[in-house]
Amino acid sequence: MLNELHRLSVTLANNNIDLQEYKWHYEYEELPSNNCFRIWLAADGTVAHIELMDKTLVAACRKYGNNRQTFPAFNIAALYRVTSDEDKKYFDLLINGKAAYDSTKLKALCICNNWSAKLRQKIDGCLHKTIPGMPTNSAISELMRITCRLDNAAFRDSIENCIWNRLRDDISAYLPLLIHKGNENKKTEEADGSLSIILDLSNWEKYGNPIASEAVTRQINKWLIAYDTETTPLFSDELDAFGDPYSNVNKKMPLVKLTPMFTVRLRTMFDEQKCQCRYQKAEDASFPIIMKRRYVLQASLGWISQAENEGVMWRKIDNGAIIFVYPDKLPKVLPKFAALLGGNETETRNAVTESRFKDAAKSFIETLDAIEYKERPENILIFALQQIPPVLSKHAKVVFTRNLTVYGLIDAAKTWQRGCENLPDKLGLDIDIDIKIPFPLNMPKVVNKVWKRDGTRADGKSSAKLMRYYQGMELLIDKPQPSQIMRIVHGVTSNALGLVMFAANQLPRTKGKIKPAQKEEIEYLLPLLGLLLFKSGIAKEVYMRETAYLVGQLLKISDGLHALYCEIKRGGDIPPQLAGNSVFATASETPVQALALLCVRMNPYIAWAKQYRWQKEEKSGLANWYLRQCETLAPKLKEKLTSNIRFGDLEKAQLFIGYLAKLPESDKSNKEESSKQEGAEDGQ
Repeated sequence: MLNELHRLSVTLANNNIDLQEYKWHYEYEELPSNNCFRIWLAADGTVAHIELMDKTLVAACRKYGNNRQTFPAFNIAALYRVTSDEDKKYFDLLINGKAAYDSTKLKALCICNNWSAKLRQKIDGCLHKTIPGMPTNSAISELMRITCRLDNAAFRDSIENCIWNRLRDDISAYLPLLIHKGNENKKTEEADGSLSIILDLSNWEKYGNPIASEAVTRQINKWLIAYDTETTPLFSDELDAFGDPYSNVNKKMPLVKLTPMFTVRLRTMFDEQKCQCRYQKAEDASFPIIMKRRYVLQASLGWISQAENEGVMWRKIDNGAIIFVYPDKLPKVLPKFAALLGGNETETRNAVTESRFKDAAKSFIETLDAIEYKERPENILIFALQQIPPVLSKHAKVVFTRNLTVYGLIDAAKTWQRGCENLPDKLGLDIDIDIKIPFPLNMPKVVNKVWKRDGTRADGKSSAKLMRYYQGMELLIDKPQPSQIMRIVHGVTSNALGLVMFAANQLPRTKGKIKPAQKEEIEYLLPLLGLLLFKSGIAKEVYMRETAYLVGQLLKISDGLHALYCEIKRGGDIPPQLAGNSVFATASETPVQALALLCVRMNPYIAWAKQYRWQKEEKSGLANWYLRQCETLAPKLKEKLTSNIRFGDLEKAQLFIGYLAKLPESDKSNKEESSKQEGAEDGQ
C-alpha cells in the first residue's frame, strides 16, 4: 500500500493539493460512536457540570493515547449497579418518566460500588496522562495541570455530587451515570458496563474554544504532528524506503478511516511474529519511513477516500474491500474512473444494465475529451485494499495493483463490451429479457453462484469463492492466460448448469416466462459466456457453426416439439422434464451418447409430427417447422460428430448459449405462418 500511496502523494503534490486537514497523529484517535458525556471541570478539579454531547460533536473530537490510557477522553462506568429485578424495574420506570423522583428511595439503591480496582487504576492513569508538545498557555495544558492533582476517588465523589445536584432536573440524562443495571452473576469486583466521557474546562472562554470542539481537536493534532517531526533525528547514516535520512522512531504507522466499517493502518508487521526475528525489523522498522512522509501518505489516502470522490476515484466493493483509481493529473472535472469499473455504489445490482455500462463508458470518454489537452490525464494507477480478518480489523493488504494509460483503460472497456456482445445477432431469447453486461467488479457475483436444477441457489447465502472481485479487473485489463480463462469457464459452466437446465425447461411450458430472479441471472450469464469465449479467441461467427452450439439448438428443438405434442395430444399436460432437457447434462460431457438417448425418446414425437403436419390444424405448420429444423441440423452434426468426441469447458459454454438462444426465425408469429405455408405445400 505504501508504494501506491507514495505515487498518489507525488500526484497530489504536483497538482498543489493541500493535505493538512487529512493528517492525523497516529495516537490521536476518534471517539467511539456511542453516547459520550462531557464533564466540565472547575479550576480546583471539581465537576461543575455534566452533559450528553451531540453525536456530531463526538465525531469531531479525538483522544490521545493507547488502549490502556487516553486523554482527555476515556471510559468510566456508572457509579453503582443494581442486580435485582425489582430495582431494575424501578430504574426503567424512572428513565421512562413513569415513576416520581424519590431521592431517598434512589439513594437506597446506591449500595454496590461499580468501580472495580482495575477500573480505578485505569482512571488514575488516564487522569495523569500527558500529551507531549502542548504549549503551556493552551487549554489542554491547563486541563492536564488540573487532572494531575486528581485521583479516582476525588474524581468519583465529585461526579456523584454533581449528579445528585442535577438528577431531579434531567433524570434520563444523569441516571445512567449513577446506576447501571448489572448482571447478578458477575463478580462484584468487576466493573459492569462502560461509559464514554471527555473532560473539558468550565472556564474555556479565555482560550477561545472548549477542548471538546473541532477547532481545538485539530490544533492539538497539529501540535502532536509538529512535536513528532521536530523531535525525530534529522541526520542518519541510514536511509528510509524513499531515500530520506532515517532513524528508527519505533512508532506505529498512522490510521485512516475509509468507511464507517473500514479503518486501516498504513502498515502493520506485528513484532511477536517469529518470522520477523531473523532480521529484527518488525512493525514500522520493516518498511522504514520518516515521520513527515508517514503523515503525507496518511493524508493522501484520507484525501482520495473522501465522500465526494466516491464513484470517481474510489468505490466500496463490500464492507472489507475498496478499490482506488487515480490519474496523474487532476483537472477540475474528473472522469468517473471508479464508476467505469463497477458502477455507482448507490446502484442496486439489477440496475447495472448494459445501457448503464455503455453510458458509463460514454460519459467517461466525453468528460475526458472535454478536458484541455495540457490538463488531460495520461496515466492512471489502480489498487484494491482487502481487509484481513477478523471483521473490523485495522489490517489490510493490497490484492490488486495496475498502472496503465487512460486510453488503455478505454480500449479495455471497449473490448469488454465487444466480448459481452459476442452472442448470436438479435439473440431474441424465448425469454423476455434485456442482455446485461456485468461490470468487471460485479462479474464474480455471477460466477460464484451455484444453482440447483429447480432454479434455487445451492450455495445458500454464502456464494462460492471461485472468483474474487479483483480477478474481474484482471480480466478487463490484462491479457488473460489460457489457464485463467479455462478455470473461470469450468467454474461458471459447472455452477450455472442447474440454472440453464431450469430456465430452458420452463420456456416451452410458460410461453417464455420465468421467475424474475432466474431471469436476471440469465441476463448476466449469457454476456459472461460470450466474453469468456471472446477472450479465448472464439468469435460468435465461429462457434455458431460448431458442434456444441448446434447440439444445444437441437436439444432446444426437441424440447419445443415435445412440448407441442403434449399441448395437442395431452391437453397441455407437460411432464416435469422435456426430452432435450433430460439429456442436456449428458450432452455437456458426451454428446454422441446424449443424442443416441434423444433419438430413442423423440421417436414417438417425431412420428406424431410427421402425421400431424398434414392435418389442417392451427399448430400443424409449427410441427412441420420443427421437423425442418431437425432436418437442417442433422447433416451438419453428422459431419462433425465422432464416436469418441467429448466436450470441454469451452464447448460447454457454446452448448449453453445454443440451448438458450432462439431458433433461426427471429419472429415467432412469422415463423408459425411460414411453417403453415410449408406444411400446406408439402401436403399438396
